[in-house]
Amino acid sequence: MKSRFQHIFQILLLGGLAVGASSNTIAQVCTSISSNTNTPFSFTSNNECLEITASGSIGQSGSPLASDAVTNGGYSGLRISNTGNIYVVGWSGIVNLIGGTITALNNSITGTISAGNGGTGIANFSSIITTLNNLGTILSGNGGTGVFNDRGTIGTLNNSGSINVGVGSIGILNHTGSTISTLSNTGTIGASDNGNGIVNSSGGTIISLDNSSTGTISGGLAAISNIGVITNMTNSGTIQGAGGNGLYNSGTIIDLTNSGTIRSFGMGGQYGITNSGNISALNNTGVISGLTSGLDNNFGATITTLLNATGGSIGGGGTGINNAGTIDTLLNNGQISSSFSTGLFNSGNLGVITNIGQILAPFGNMISNSGGISTLNNLNGGVALTYTGTLPSSYNIIINSSTQFGKLAGSAISGITTFGIYASSSVQKGTYSSVLSGFTSSNLSNTSGTFNGFRWSLTNSSSDIWDLIVTGASTTDTQQSLANTASVLQGTYTLQNSVMVNGFTYDCSLFDKYGICVSAGGRNTTVQAQGINNTSGLLIASYRLSKNNSRIGAWVDQNLSASGPGTVQLGNSTPMIGVFGVWSQRPDGVGAEVKVSAAYGQKDTTITRQIVGTSEAGTGSSQLISQGAQVVAKYGFAVMPDVVVSPYAGVRYTQNNMGGYTEATSSAVTAPLTYSALNTNATTALAGAEARYRGIPKTTLFASAGVETDTNTSNGSYSATGVDGLTPLNFNPNPVKTRPTATVGGYYDILKNQRIGITGIYRQEPFQAVSTTTVLATYIIGL
Repeated sequence: MKSRFQHIFQILLLGGLAVGASSNTIAQVCTSISSNTNTPFSFTSNNECLEITASGSIGQSGSPLASDAVTNGGYSGLRISNTGNIYVVGWSGIVNLIGGTITALNNSITGTISAGNGGTGIANFSSIITTLNNLGTILSGNGGTGVFNDRGTIGTLNNSGSINVGVGSIGILNHTGSTISTLSNTGTIGASDNGNGIVNSSGGTIISLDNSSTGTISGGLAAISNIGVITNMTNSGTIQGAGGNGLYNSGTIIDLTNSGTIRSFGMGGQYGITNSGNISALNNTGVISGLTSGLDNNFGATITTLLNATGGSIGGGGTGINNAGTIDTLLNNGQISSSFSTGLFNSGNLGVITNIGQILAPFGNMISNSGGISTLNNLNGGVALTYTGTLPSSYNIIINSSTQFGKLAGSAISGITTFGIYASSSVQKGTYSSVLSGFTSSNLSNTSGTFNGFRWSLTNSSSDIWDLIVTGASTTDTQQSLANTASVLQGTYTLQNSVMVNGFTYDCSLFDKYGICVSAGGRNTTVQAQGINNTSGLLIASYRLSKNNSRIGAWVDQNLSASGPGTVQLGNSTPMIGVFGVWSQRPDGVGAEVKVSAAYGQKDTTITRQIVGTSEAGTGSSQLISQGAQVVAKYGFAVMPDVVVSPYAGVRYTQNNMGGYTEATSSAVTAPLTYSALNTNATTALAGAEARYRGIPKTTLFASAGVETDTNTSNGSYSATGVDGLTPLNFNPNPVKTRPTATVGGYYDILKNQRIGITGIYRQEPFQAVSTTTVLATYIIGL
């Protein structure tokens, strides 16, 4: 038998002669072979078709042929359809060479393409096969190849049949300089002892390799051996090697996804996956297993990201994962296990290990480290993770609940680690017992810190056992608690500002021979959307400076009762006070009038935060000071004998300031907050009109409508410290700068110097969707 090199040389020579002789011939018919023939078939022109029917065969039994069964010597646009038998003892069943193109090569379910020892079922040399569909059987003897792609291109290779080869053979060989765009297997690709199911040689490229749920790829040596580049490899079926590896990689695999089984088995089985090259991403939801290790990452090899997802299992008799190379990120949501020794053995470099699933080793340590581990994040299903060797640079406990949290049990450990809490942990106040064991203080670079607002500390509870004690509250819950408090404070500021602004309208203009006016009454103010209701007593007095046109006065507004959210409580010990002065051109309201008013209020304020989740009900006290002044000018027109209409305009300045304070510490408040002062102020322009009607005996009715616009404001910010990560809150993020106001009321003259009155006031306030309504009832006497 000729050597393979002589074989290939002779094929290339014959193919070259064929191209030179027939390159311009175009055949229009399809050659159909329906009976047995021992004569090899060669294409003689472009665009030819060969059809072998179920009873047809091409080939020879007995001594080897000195040629291939079907040969394309370089022609293009060829099609081959086989439902019969293509066979050869020594060389190739079908060979495509020297720039030839087979657009479709279909081996049906009844078709067989076979070669003897050292032969090849289908060979593609420096040529193109656009689509190769195998539903039948492709065979090769010992030392042969089922499909051989050498410096050629195969667009799509679909196998739903069987590709089986003998001892020391290869099912599919993608050789140096060759490309397979898509290799899809739903059938069987298998090689016997010392053979490989699929080999992608150095310089070979497979863009997509998909072994489906019904597919099986096996090899006596390795099921798949990659020395070149595989861009995407997906397995939902079975990849198994009897003598060494399910998958051996010394090249590059960009993306490897396994939801099926990759394993080595039998007495010679060693590794489910051996990586001596580079794997960018390995995602596993299936099974990776080996007699020695499930995954062996050799010295100098790299896995950028290894995800063993939920449901995924990586296991071996000796180690689940053996790493002597580099794994940048290892995320385990599934199971990594060893039957006899170590779950994860590291003598190389591991970047970040996040163990949310479980690492198991019933007869050894779950992790043994003699290399370098940067960060270990650990839950391990709430079961203590046994660890020996050099500690990771950083260790973070993962906490899911008060009963589900990571524990690390060290034995014969060395080095120092920085303890912390994993970023996505769900932490509550309390004690997490035995989070570390086998540790001394010399193994820990820190024993206290903060996490999301909480304070934590490690306490050596007994011997070498450490408990994690958490106090305080989370940043997120505390921030929401602050937001809730700020919302209630908006209502409180609104109430005090409304009382002050309404006080600028207070007046007493009924005089007798002594030029004195006294008014007593009550006020009720409701802050809409905040549930705040406030009732107070009023006392207003004035003194007439001249007989007709000037007066000065003062007023006192004393809280009697208040209801609303319990978050903020205002004291009633000090009233709000005000003063005013009025000049009128005429006492009947016709003509010009100017009024100047000022007010001041100081309220003791107690604030108790609401509990939100883990936040605390911290309580503290401060003072809320409200003060301001207003000037309004109006001019009355007697539009009818009993009706006076008075347009008005004015300007007002107000400010409301609450000083900073600190909450008290108690057994329930372990992280008291310290607050900064909360200051607001506004300069406001006013305009509107008032109408008065005195047509009913002894009765005057009045109404006004106006608008006010803030020309300059400072809305302040509500901020606190004491829990890490808190951010200031804009106290009025969506201010209402232009607002309507309305007043309606009347009074009745009981006697010449006695009067009762009632007034209703509506105001849209500067806070979004917040308004106030106020009702005043007064009894006035002139002295």
